Amino acid sequence: MRQKGLTLEFETAEDTVFALAAADGSCFAACSAGLFRSTDAGASWQRLRPSSEVVTTAVAVSPTFASDRSVFAAVKGGILRSSDGGDTWYTSGFPAPPPLFSCLAVSPDFERDGVLLAGTLEDGVFSSADRGLRWQPWNFGLFDLSVLCLALSPEWRRDETVYAGTETGLYRSDNGGRAWRFTGFPTEFAPVLSLALAVDSTSGKTLLFAGGEAHGLQASCDQGASWQGLTLDSAVNQLHVQPAADGGFALYALVNEGVVRSADGGKSWAVAQPTEAVPTAMLLLDDALLLGVHGRGIMRLPFG
Repeated sequence: MRQKGLTLEFETAEDTVFALAAADGSCFAACSAGLFRSTDAGASWQRLRPSSEVVTTAVAVSPTFASDRSVFAAVKGGILRSSDGGDTWYTSGFPAPPPLFSCLAVSPDFERDGVLLAGTLEDGVFSSADRGLRWQPWNFGLFDLSVLCLALSPEWRRDETVYAGTETGLYRSDNGGRAWRFTGFPTEFAPVLSLALAVDSTSGKTLLFAGGEAHGLQASCDQGASWQGLTLDSAVNQLHVQPAADGGFALYALVNEGVVRSADGGKSWAVAQPTEAVPTAMLLLDDALLLGVHGRGIMRLPFG
């Protein structure tokens, strides 16, 4: 039976949505069936070239997409980049054996510095300082090269802080990824599947959230030196911080049962959107929620 709200259906049940990104009315989906774009907020999708049907494992857009139209996608062995919103693409190749990319992160100050970071499952972190044209490995001090997620500080221009979640824990870099050190993240809560950063409007401190596979969600207010467990007993596959009008924020978590929401920094949770199958990616738009659901495609659901 066709699930209500489904806007992109795959040809086989094994197809998966790995990541979603959006800006200025355009949405992008990195899937095992290729790279897709929507120009109507997820109501309809088109497969983009040159990815064709090549597995696309990550996608990210520039924070100034409205003006520079920059979007990036990871495929086996390379990073695709576009400066016209996905109409034309260029490939930055990597030497053999090709890396298997897991995530992409764009600098909050991308318009000025042109910095991107890419996480891989076996080769650590790669960095580009020229808008994705050339890449180099930056793994000094990163003793676990299986990187599952990346998160850049909202104060990146000032502190150049970036976090990398790995199979064995969490690493932090204070110089844009050039050197890493292990944080105080409890190793028994690894692997780290998801990360999010938010500013506490009361204290002014940056809060760090880390989602694990078997032990739910952990939070830190001291850059990862110490941690507190939060009341979310589920694998946390993705995290999203939604700023609120009063200066606070809502925290959304993608768990196996769907999407849950917390308005108090993770102390309590409410179901925002349940699913009938395992969700693999989420994206919050102004008035809708896009959910990648394993083997089914992408659902567009009213939200907000």
